[in-house]
Amino acid sequence: MPKREVVKSVLAFFTLILFWFLGNGLSHFVALPAALLGLLLLFIGLVFLGRVPKSLEQVSQFFLRHLSFFFIPPLLAAWFYAEQLGNNLWLFLFAIVLSTLVSLCITSWLGKRFFKPSKNSDFQDDQE
Repeated sequence: MPKREVVKSVLAFFTLILFWFLGNGLSHFVALPAALLGLLLLFIGLVFLGRVPKSLEQVSQFFLRHLSFFFIPPLLAAWFYAEQLGNNLWLFLFAIVLSTLVSLCITSWLGKRFFKPSKNSDFQDDQE
């Protein structure tokens, strides 16, 4: 990997960290998670930029490919709360199922609304 590409990748990584810190700072004023606020700020920044820089795309793809690795610390932390989770197991299961159903319904509704098939679509029925 050329030196220039390494520098661009490091800057892209620090850009992601910067937006996380911005989200962290904003989370003191807005009741949303810092990571979500950082992603929203990054999204707004990329919309204004009009494109995703190649180095940022490459760094992001690396993190997305290895996303399961980043879930290890929360899973280990849950071990320390096993008693509380066990005492409220049905409440946690209900919250997980309900939030999953709500998010699936909203995603489905948005998908139908924004991704309507065109009239000349290849997926039309051949009933003629």
